[in-house]
Amino acid sequence: MKRGLYAALLSATLTSCAPRYAPPPDLPSSVKQISRPEEAQQWLEAVLTYEHDDKLYGEDDFWAPCALTYQLKKGDCEDYAICAAALLDNDIQQGYLIVIYKPPRPENDKTPDSAHAVFAYKVNDRWGILSNGRSEYRAPTFSTLYEALRDSLSYRYNRYEIYDYSGVDIVNGNSSLELVFLTGLERA
Repeated sequence: MKRGLYAALLSATLTSCAPRYAPPPDLPSSVKQISRPEEAQQWLEAVLTYEHDDKLYGEDDFWAPCALTYQLKKGDCEDYAICAAALLDNDIQQGYLIVIYKPPRPENDKTPDSAHAVFAYKVNDRWGILSNGRSEYRAPTFSTLYEALRDSLSYRYNRYEIYDYSGVDIVNGNSSLELVFLTGLERA
């Protein structure tokens, strides 16, 4: 009797600690061969379809690892940015996930707050941007991160939060990713 009770308790404990979804399979070798920003941007546009987190995960904000986004072939802007980071991780000097916010609205404006995410990367000492929006893509031609952000996004956004993903399993993580907030930038 005690043995059965202990087995049931152990099983219940393990089940409650399990990830909310099965860890996705590793990315296929064809995806791992992507090494240039323009290839990564093409892959994002060709393979993924935009879908809000509440429909995919039942949460307002879920930062999915790339393998899960690839498995579902869907994600929102930060999922695209995370996949861009995963695709180029070994082929760039530096990279950050950037969350950008629209300027504050008047008090009587009841539209929901809006944020967007992109991947900023550095290659050959130049910065570029990858995004789910083709119009925001920038080849690595900018001498500073701020110049790349300003050129790509400043017409719609005024505040940027920079997140580091080093040490985070952005490919195969099995829960919503937690990144390290580095700093915020305000548009001048």
